[in-house]
Amino acid sequence: MEKEDLIPSQQVGQQTDAEEEKIFDSPAAASLAYKQAVLRLKNVNQWHTISRIEASCFVLFDKNGIQVARNAKESDYIRIDIPGPGTSAGKGYDWVCIEHMEEFSGPESDVEFTLIVARPSKTPGVVSAKIAHFFTNQATSTFMVFRRGNVLSAEVHGRNEVPNTENQAFLDKTRNLVVNGGSAIGMSYIQWHLLASGILK
Repeated sequence: MEKEDLIPSQQVGQQTDAEEEKIFDSPAAASLAYKQAVLRLKNVNQWHTISRIEASCFVLFDKNGIQVARNAKESDYIRIDIPGPGTSAGKGYDWVCIEHMEEFSGPESDVEFTLIVARPSKTPGVVSAKIAHFFTNQATSTFMVFRRGNVLSAEVHGRNEVPNTENQAFLDKTRNLVVNGGSAIGMSYIQWHLLASGILK
């Protein structure tokens, strides 16, 4: 099993890849660390704390738009508060929906992984056709913890990152282009590396 097979393919726009890795003395030690890293991966409400960066703040909501204090599940939403003005479509925030979660840990396998795939979405609980994010819903973000043998990694992979400018209010369109420009010069890359590092600790 290869990690690349778990990540959506890149077709349009930008892509972002951030990975942090640790090597342990044994697969058993790496597996123990993997279990702890998975807990941090699923605890979205603490991502801001473990990444040690005063940039984006992440808050977990259920499918009805109610804030929740638990681990992430499929169909949950993540509210993202990035520096500067937010979108009117997102009531000042950017939103993604967790469309897929997967875990694998075979009893005789030397591979374990847990992943979360999130996609730009509308604001949960609000009747609106507009995507409340600076990327279109072609984009995905895959957050993953992966162990092979005594090597453990935490990774974030952005794919098909296209600025969300179609059918948006003028200010939202301008803001999304500006934020996308910041992403292109590495702001997302730095943040995702810090999050991956925090997940591994």
